[in-house]
Amino acid sequence: MYTQKSKSDSVKSKRITYWIKRKILFIITSFMLGMSNAIYNEDKMVHGEDYIKQEQKKD
Repeated sequence: MYTQKSKSDSVKSKRITYWIKRKILFIITSFMLGMSNAIYNEDKMVHGEDYIKQEQKKD
């Protein structure tokens, strides 16, 4: 007797591919954000100073 495949198989595979795609994009985004933050902090340390210089007053 002929039995029709349920749609749940295709829905499950779509859910899995969507979940994998979402996790990969999340990992890539977090890596890019972390790298940009590290580059910004290192650039800030090399070219700028985090404190205000006080000048000596001449009377």
